[in-house]
Amino acid sequence: MGTVYALLIGIDDYRAVTPLGGCVNDTIAAAAHLRSRAGDGGLDAVELHDGKATRAAVVEALRDHLGQARDGDTALLWFSGHGSLGRVPRELWHLEPDGFLQTLVCADSRDADVPDLYDKELSVLLDRVAATGSHVAAVIDSCHSAGALRGHARFRSVPPGARTPDPAMLIPELRRDWSALPAASRLVALTACRSDQTAAELRLHGDTTHGLFSWALLRALNELGPGATYRELLAAARCEVEDRTRLQAPQLAGEGRADQPFLGGRLRMPASGITMRHVHGRWEIDAGACHGVPAAGDGDIRVAVAGDGPARAARVVTVLVDRSVVEPVGWTPGPGRQFPVVFTRLPQPPMTITVDGDGEAWRRAATGSAWVRIAEPAEEPAADLHLAAPEPGRVGLHGTDGAALAPDIVDDDPVRLAERAVRAGEHIARWRRVREFAGPVSALAGGVRLQIVPALPGRHVDPLTGAPLRPDDDGLIRLRYRWENGGWVAPTAFVRLHNTTDRPLWCVLLDLTERYRVHAGLFRGAFVGPRRRAAALEGRPVRFSLPAGQVPAAGASTRDLLKLVAAAQEFSGRPFEQAALDQAASRGVPGSFGMTRDVGPGPDEPYDWTAITLGVVTEVPA
Repeated sequence: MGTVYALLIGIDDYRAVTPLGGCVNDTIAAAAHLRSRAGDGGLDAVELHDGKATRAAVVEALRDHLGQARDGDTALLWFSGHGSLGRVPRELWHLEPDGFLQTLVCADSRDADVPDLYDKELSVLLDRVAATGSHVAAVIDSCHSAGALRGHARFRSVPPGARTPDPAMLIPELRRDWSALPAASRLVALTACRSDQTAAELRLHGDTTHGLFSWALLRALNELGPGATYRELLAAARCEVEDRTRLQAPQLAGEGRADQPFLGGRLRMPASGITMRHVHGRWEIDAGACHGVPAAGDGDIRVAVAGDGPARAARVVTVLVDRSVVEPVGWTPGPGRQFPVVFTRLPQPPMTITVDGDGEAWRRAATGSAWVRIAEPAEEPAADLHLAAPEPGRVGLHGTDGAALAPDIVDDDPVRLAERAVRAGEHIARWRRVREFAGPVSALAGGVRLQIVPALPGRHVDPLTGAPLRPDDDGLIRLRYRWENGGWVAPTAFVRLHNTTDRPLWCVLLDLTERYRVHAGLFRGAFVGPRRRAAALEGRPVRFSLPAGQVPAAGASTRDLLKLVAAAQEFSGRPFEQAALDQAASRGVPGSFGMTRDVGPGPDEPYDWTAITLGVVTEVPA
């Protein structure tokens, strides 16, 4: 790691808004941690406290101090102070599903005509730092902080501004229009709460006041060590925060860098998309009813710690909407740790597989699987998959129509070959559970919609106009390649989410591809305001194309299933995700949990969520 350029902003004393009491303490503690980690020679820090943290000084430090970072360096912004909201201009509707911009309140904000620092200004400034190749991170401990880059408690919040931003008051990079906004963020951020929440500061060490999130994050940094990733730090800090208040849920932004160590380093992918953690005096996993976990009364549901090591299992005892309560079985985990887990037992009929030749090796490989089993002779005509063995050391996965579902699996070790083939079958089974999954009877049923709107040439941002496409008689939307300048060009379209209810809904949009991939990259999760529309991919056109490696030819086609899951409370989209089958098979990547059928209400909480699916066929005209 090169030099760490840090900008630490702590504001307790404001000219025009109510004072705070722990913000300077936060940044002093953060600076001490950075010095202990990077050393004086590896750290170049600027601290702006109270009256020194004017809007002009903050903007200048973002440009000039953090702007020194180059490839191999790290640029870190740590802000502790007031946060607020501002009305979103119509031009930016696609970036703010809840209808508000987030702001950082500088020391002189709202004194005379000095505005807050808008999140879009911060985004542009930090993105320019990241363009040098440096690793850019931000820690924002203020109210409404999640959108900043996209005892006795006091809240770091002031009332929203009454007007939309005046372009004349913005930084020059945004003064003319909003086209300077980056298409996608190149940084990672840890924020104190969601954009609709407030952040607390408490007396935590005797008479010393700190922001609850800053205190929890620094505690996690000290306990987990320098190798901890942003995702691991966020999970640990969130446990500390949620143990003390139910009004604040820290957030992580920047999925592409979330699995890097804090301040940069090599990506370290987690063993599973589901985490077991200790919060509110109990163990929980971040997969619940809206992910398809069956009600705990439907049978014995088990999870186990993913990866190598001794078997460490836990039993699901209560299924809530967004999470499940579990009890470790036969071991006592330390409350300060978190564990990646996978489901090992589920009360649903596994997918049946037929095999060529002696099935005993395949049965051994499938023993204990929660997802697949080898079909008995009487079941073979109605089996779901077939494992074909055309020659020793090679297995192909075929559908019921005989079509190959993925590249053949090749392995000289027959035991390992059978295990890999069964894992591939489990991958397909999980994908099919997601496809078949639908929400329960709920007041939210019919409350959300998906819309596909063609992107006209020259349109780079969804203008919120244009009629959505209507599905054909088979319920599918059809998009077609066009012939242009001697070649086929893939169609593009805007994808919109529409909340038709009178309350905000947390939405995640999943894309299920024909290669058995499930991802939430189009819309990872946010509250969509009442009666508002939100844009997938931050309003940019979505390119619907044939899978990589498939040459566009007359008659070729592919299908995506877009599944929108919506709930009244926040939930994680990561338990749904899994790689494409050919990637998982070649790399040995474990799949995600996915979702299951036949769910019912849990004992503690009514289900208040829904799911809808829209199929999109992309084809090359014949």
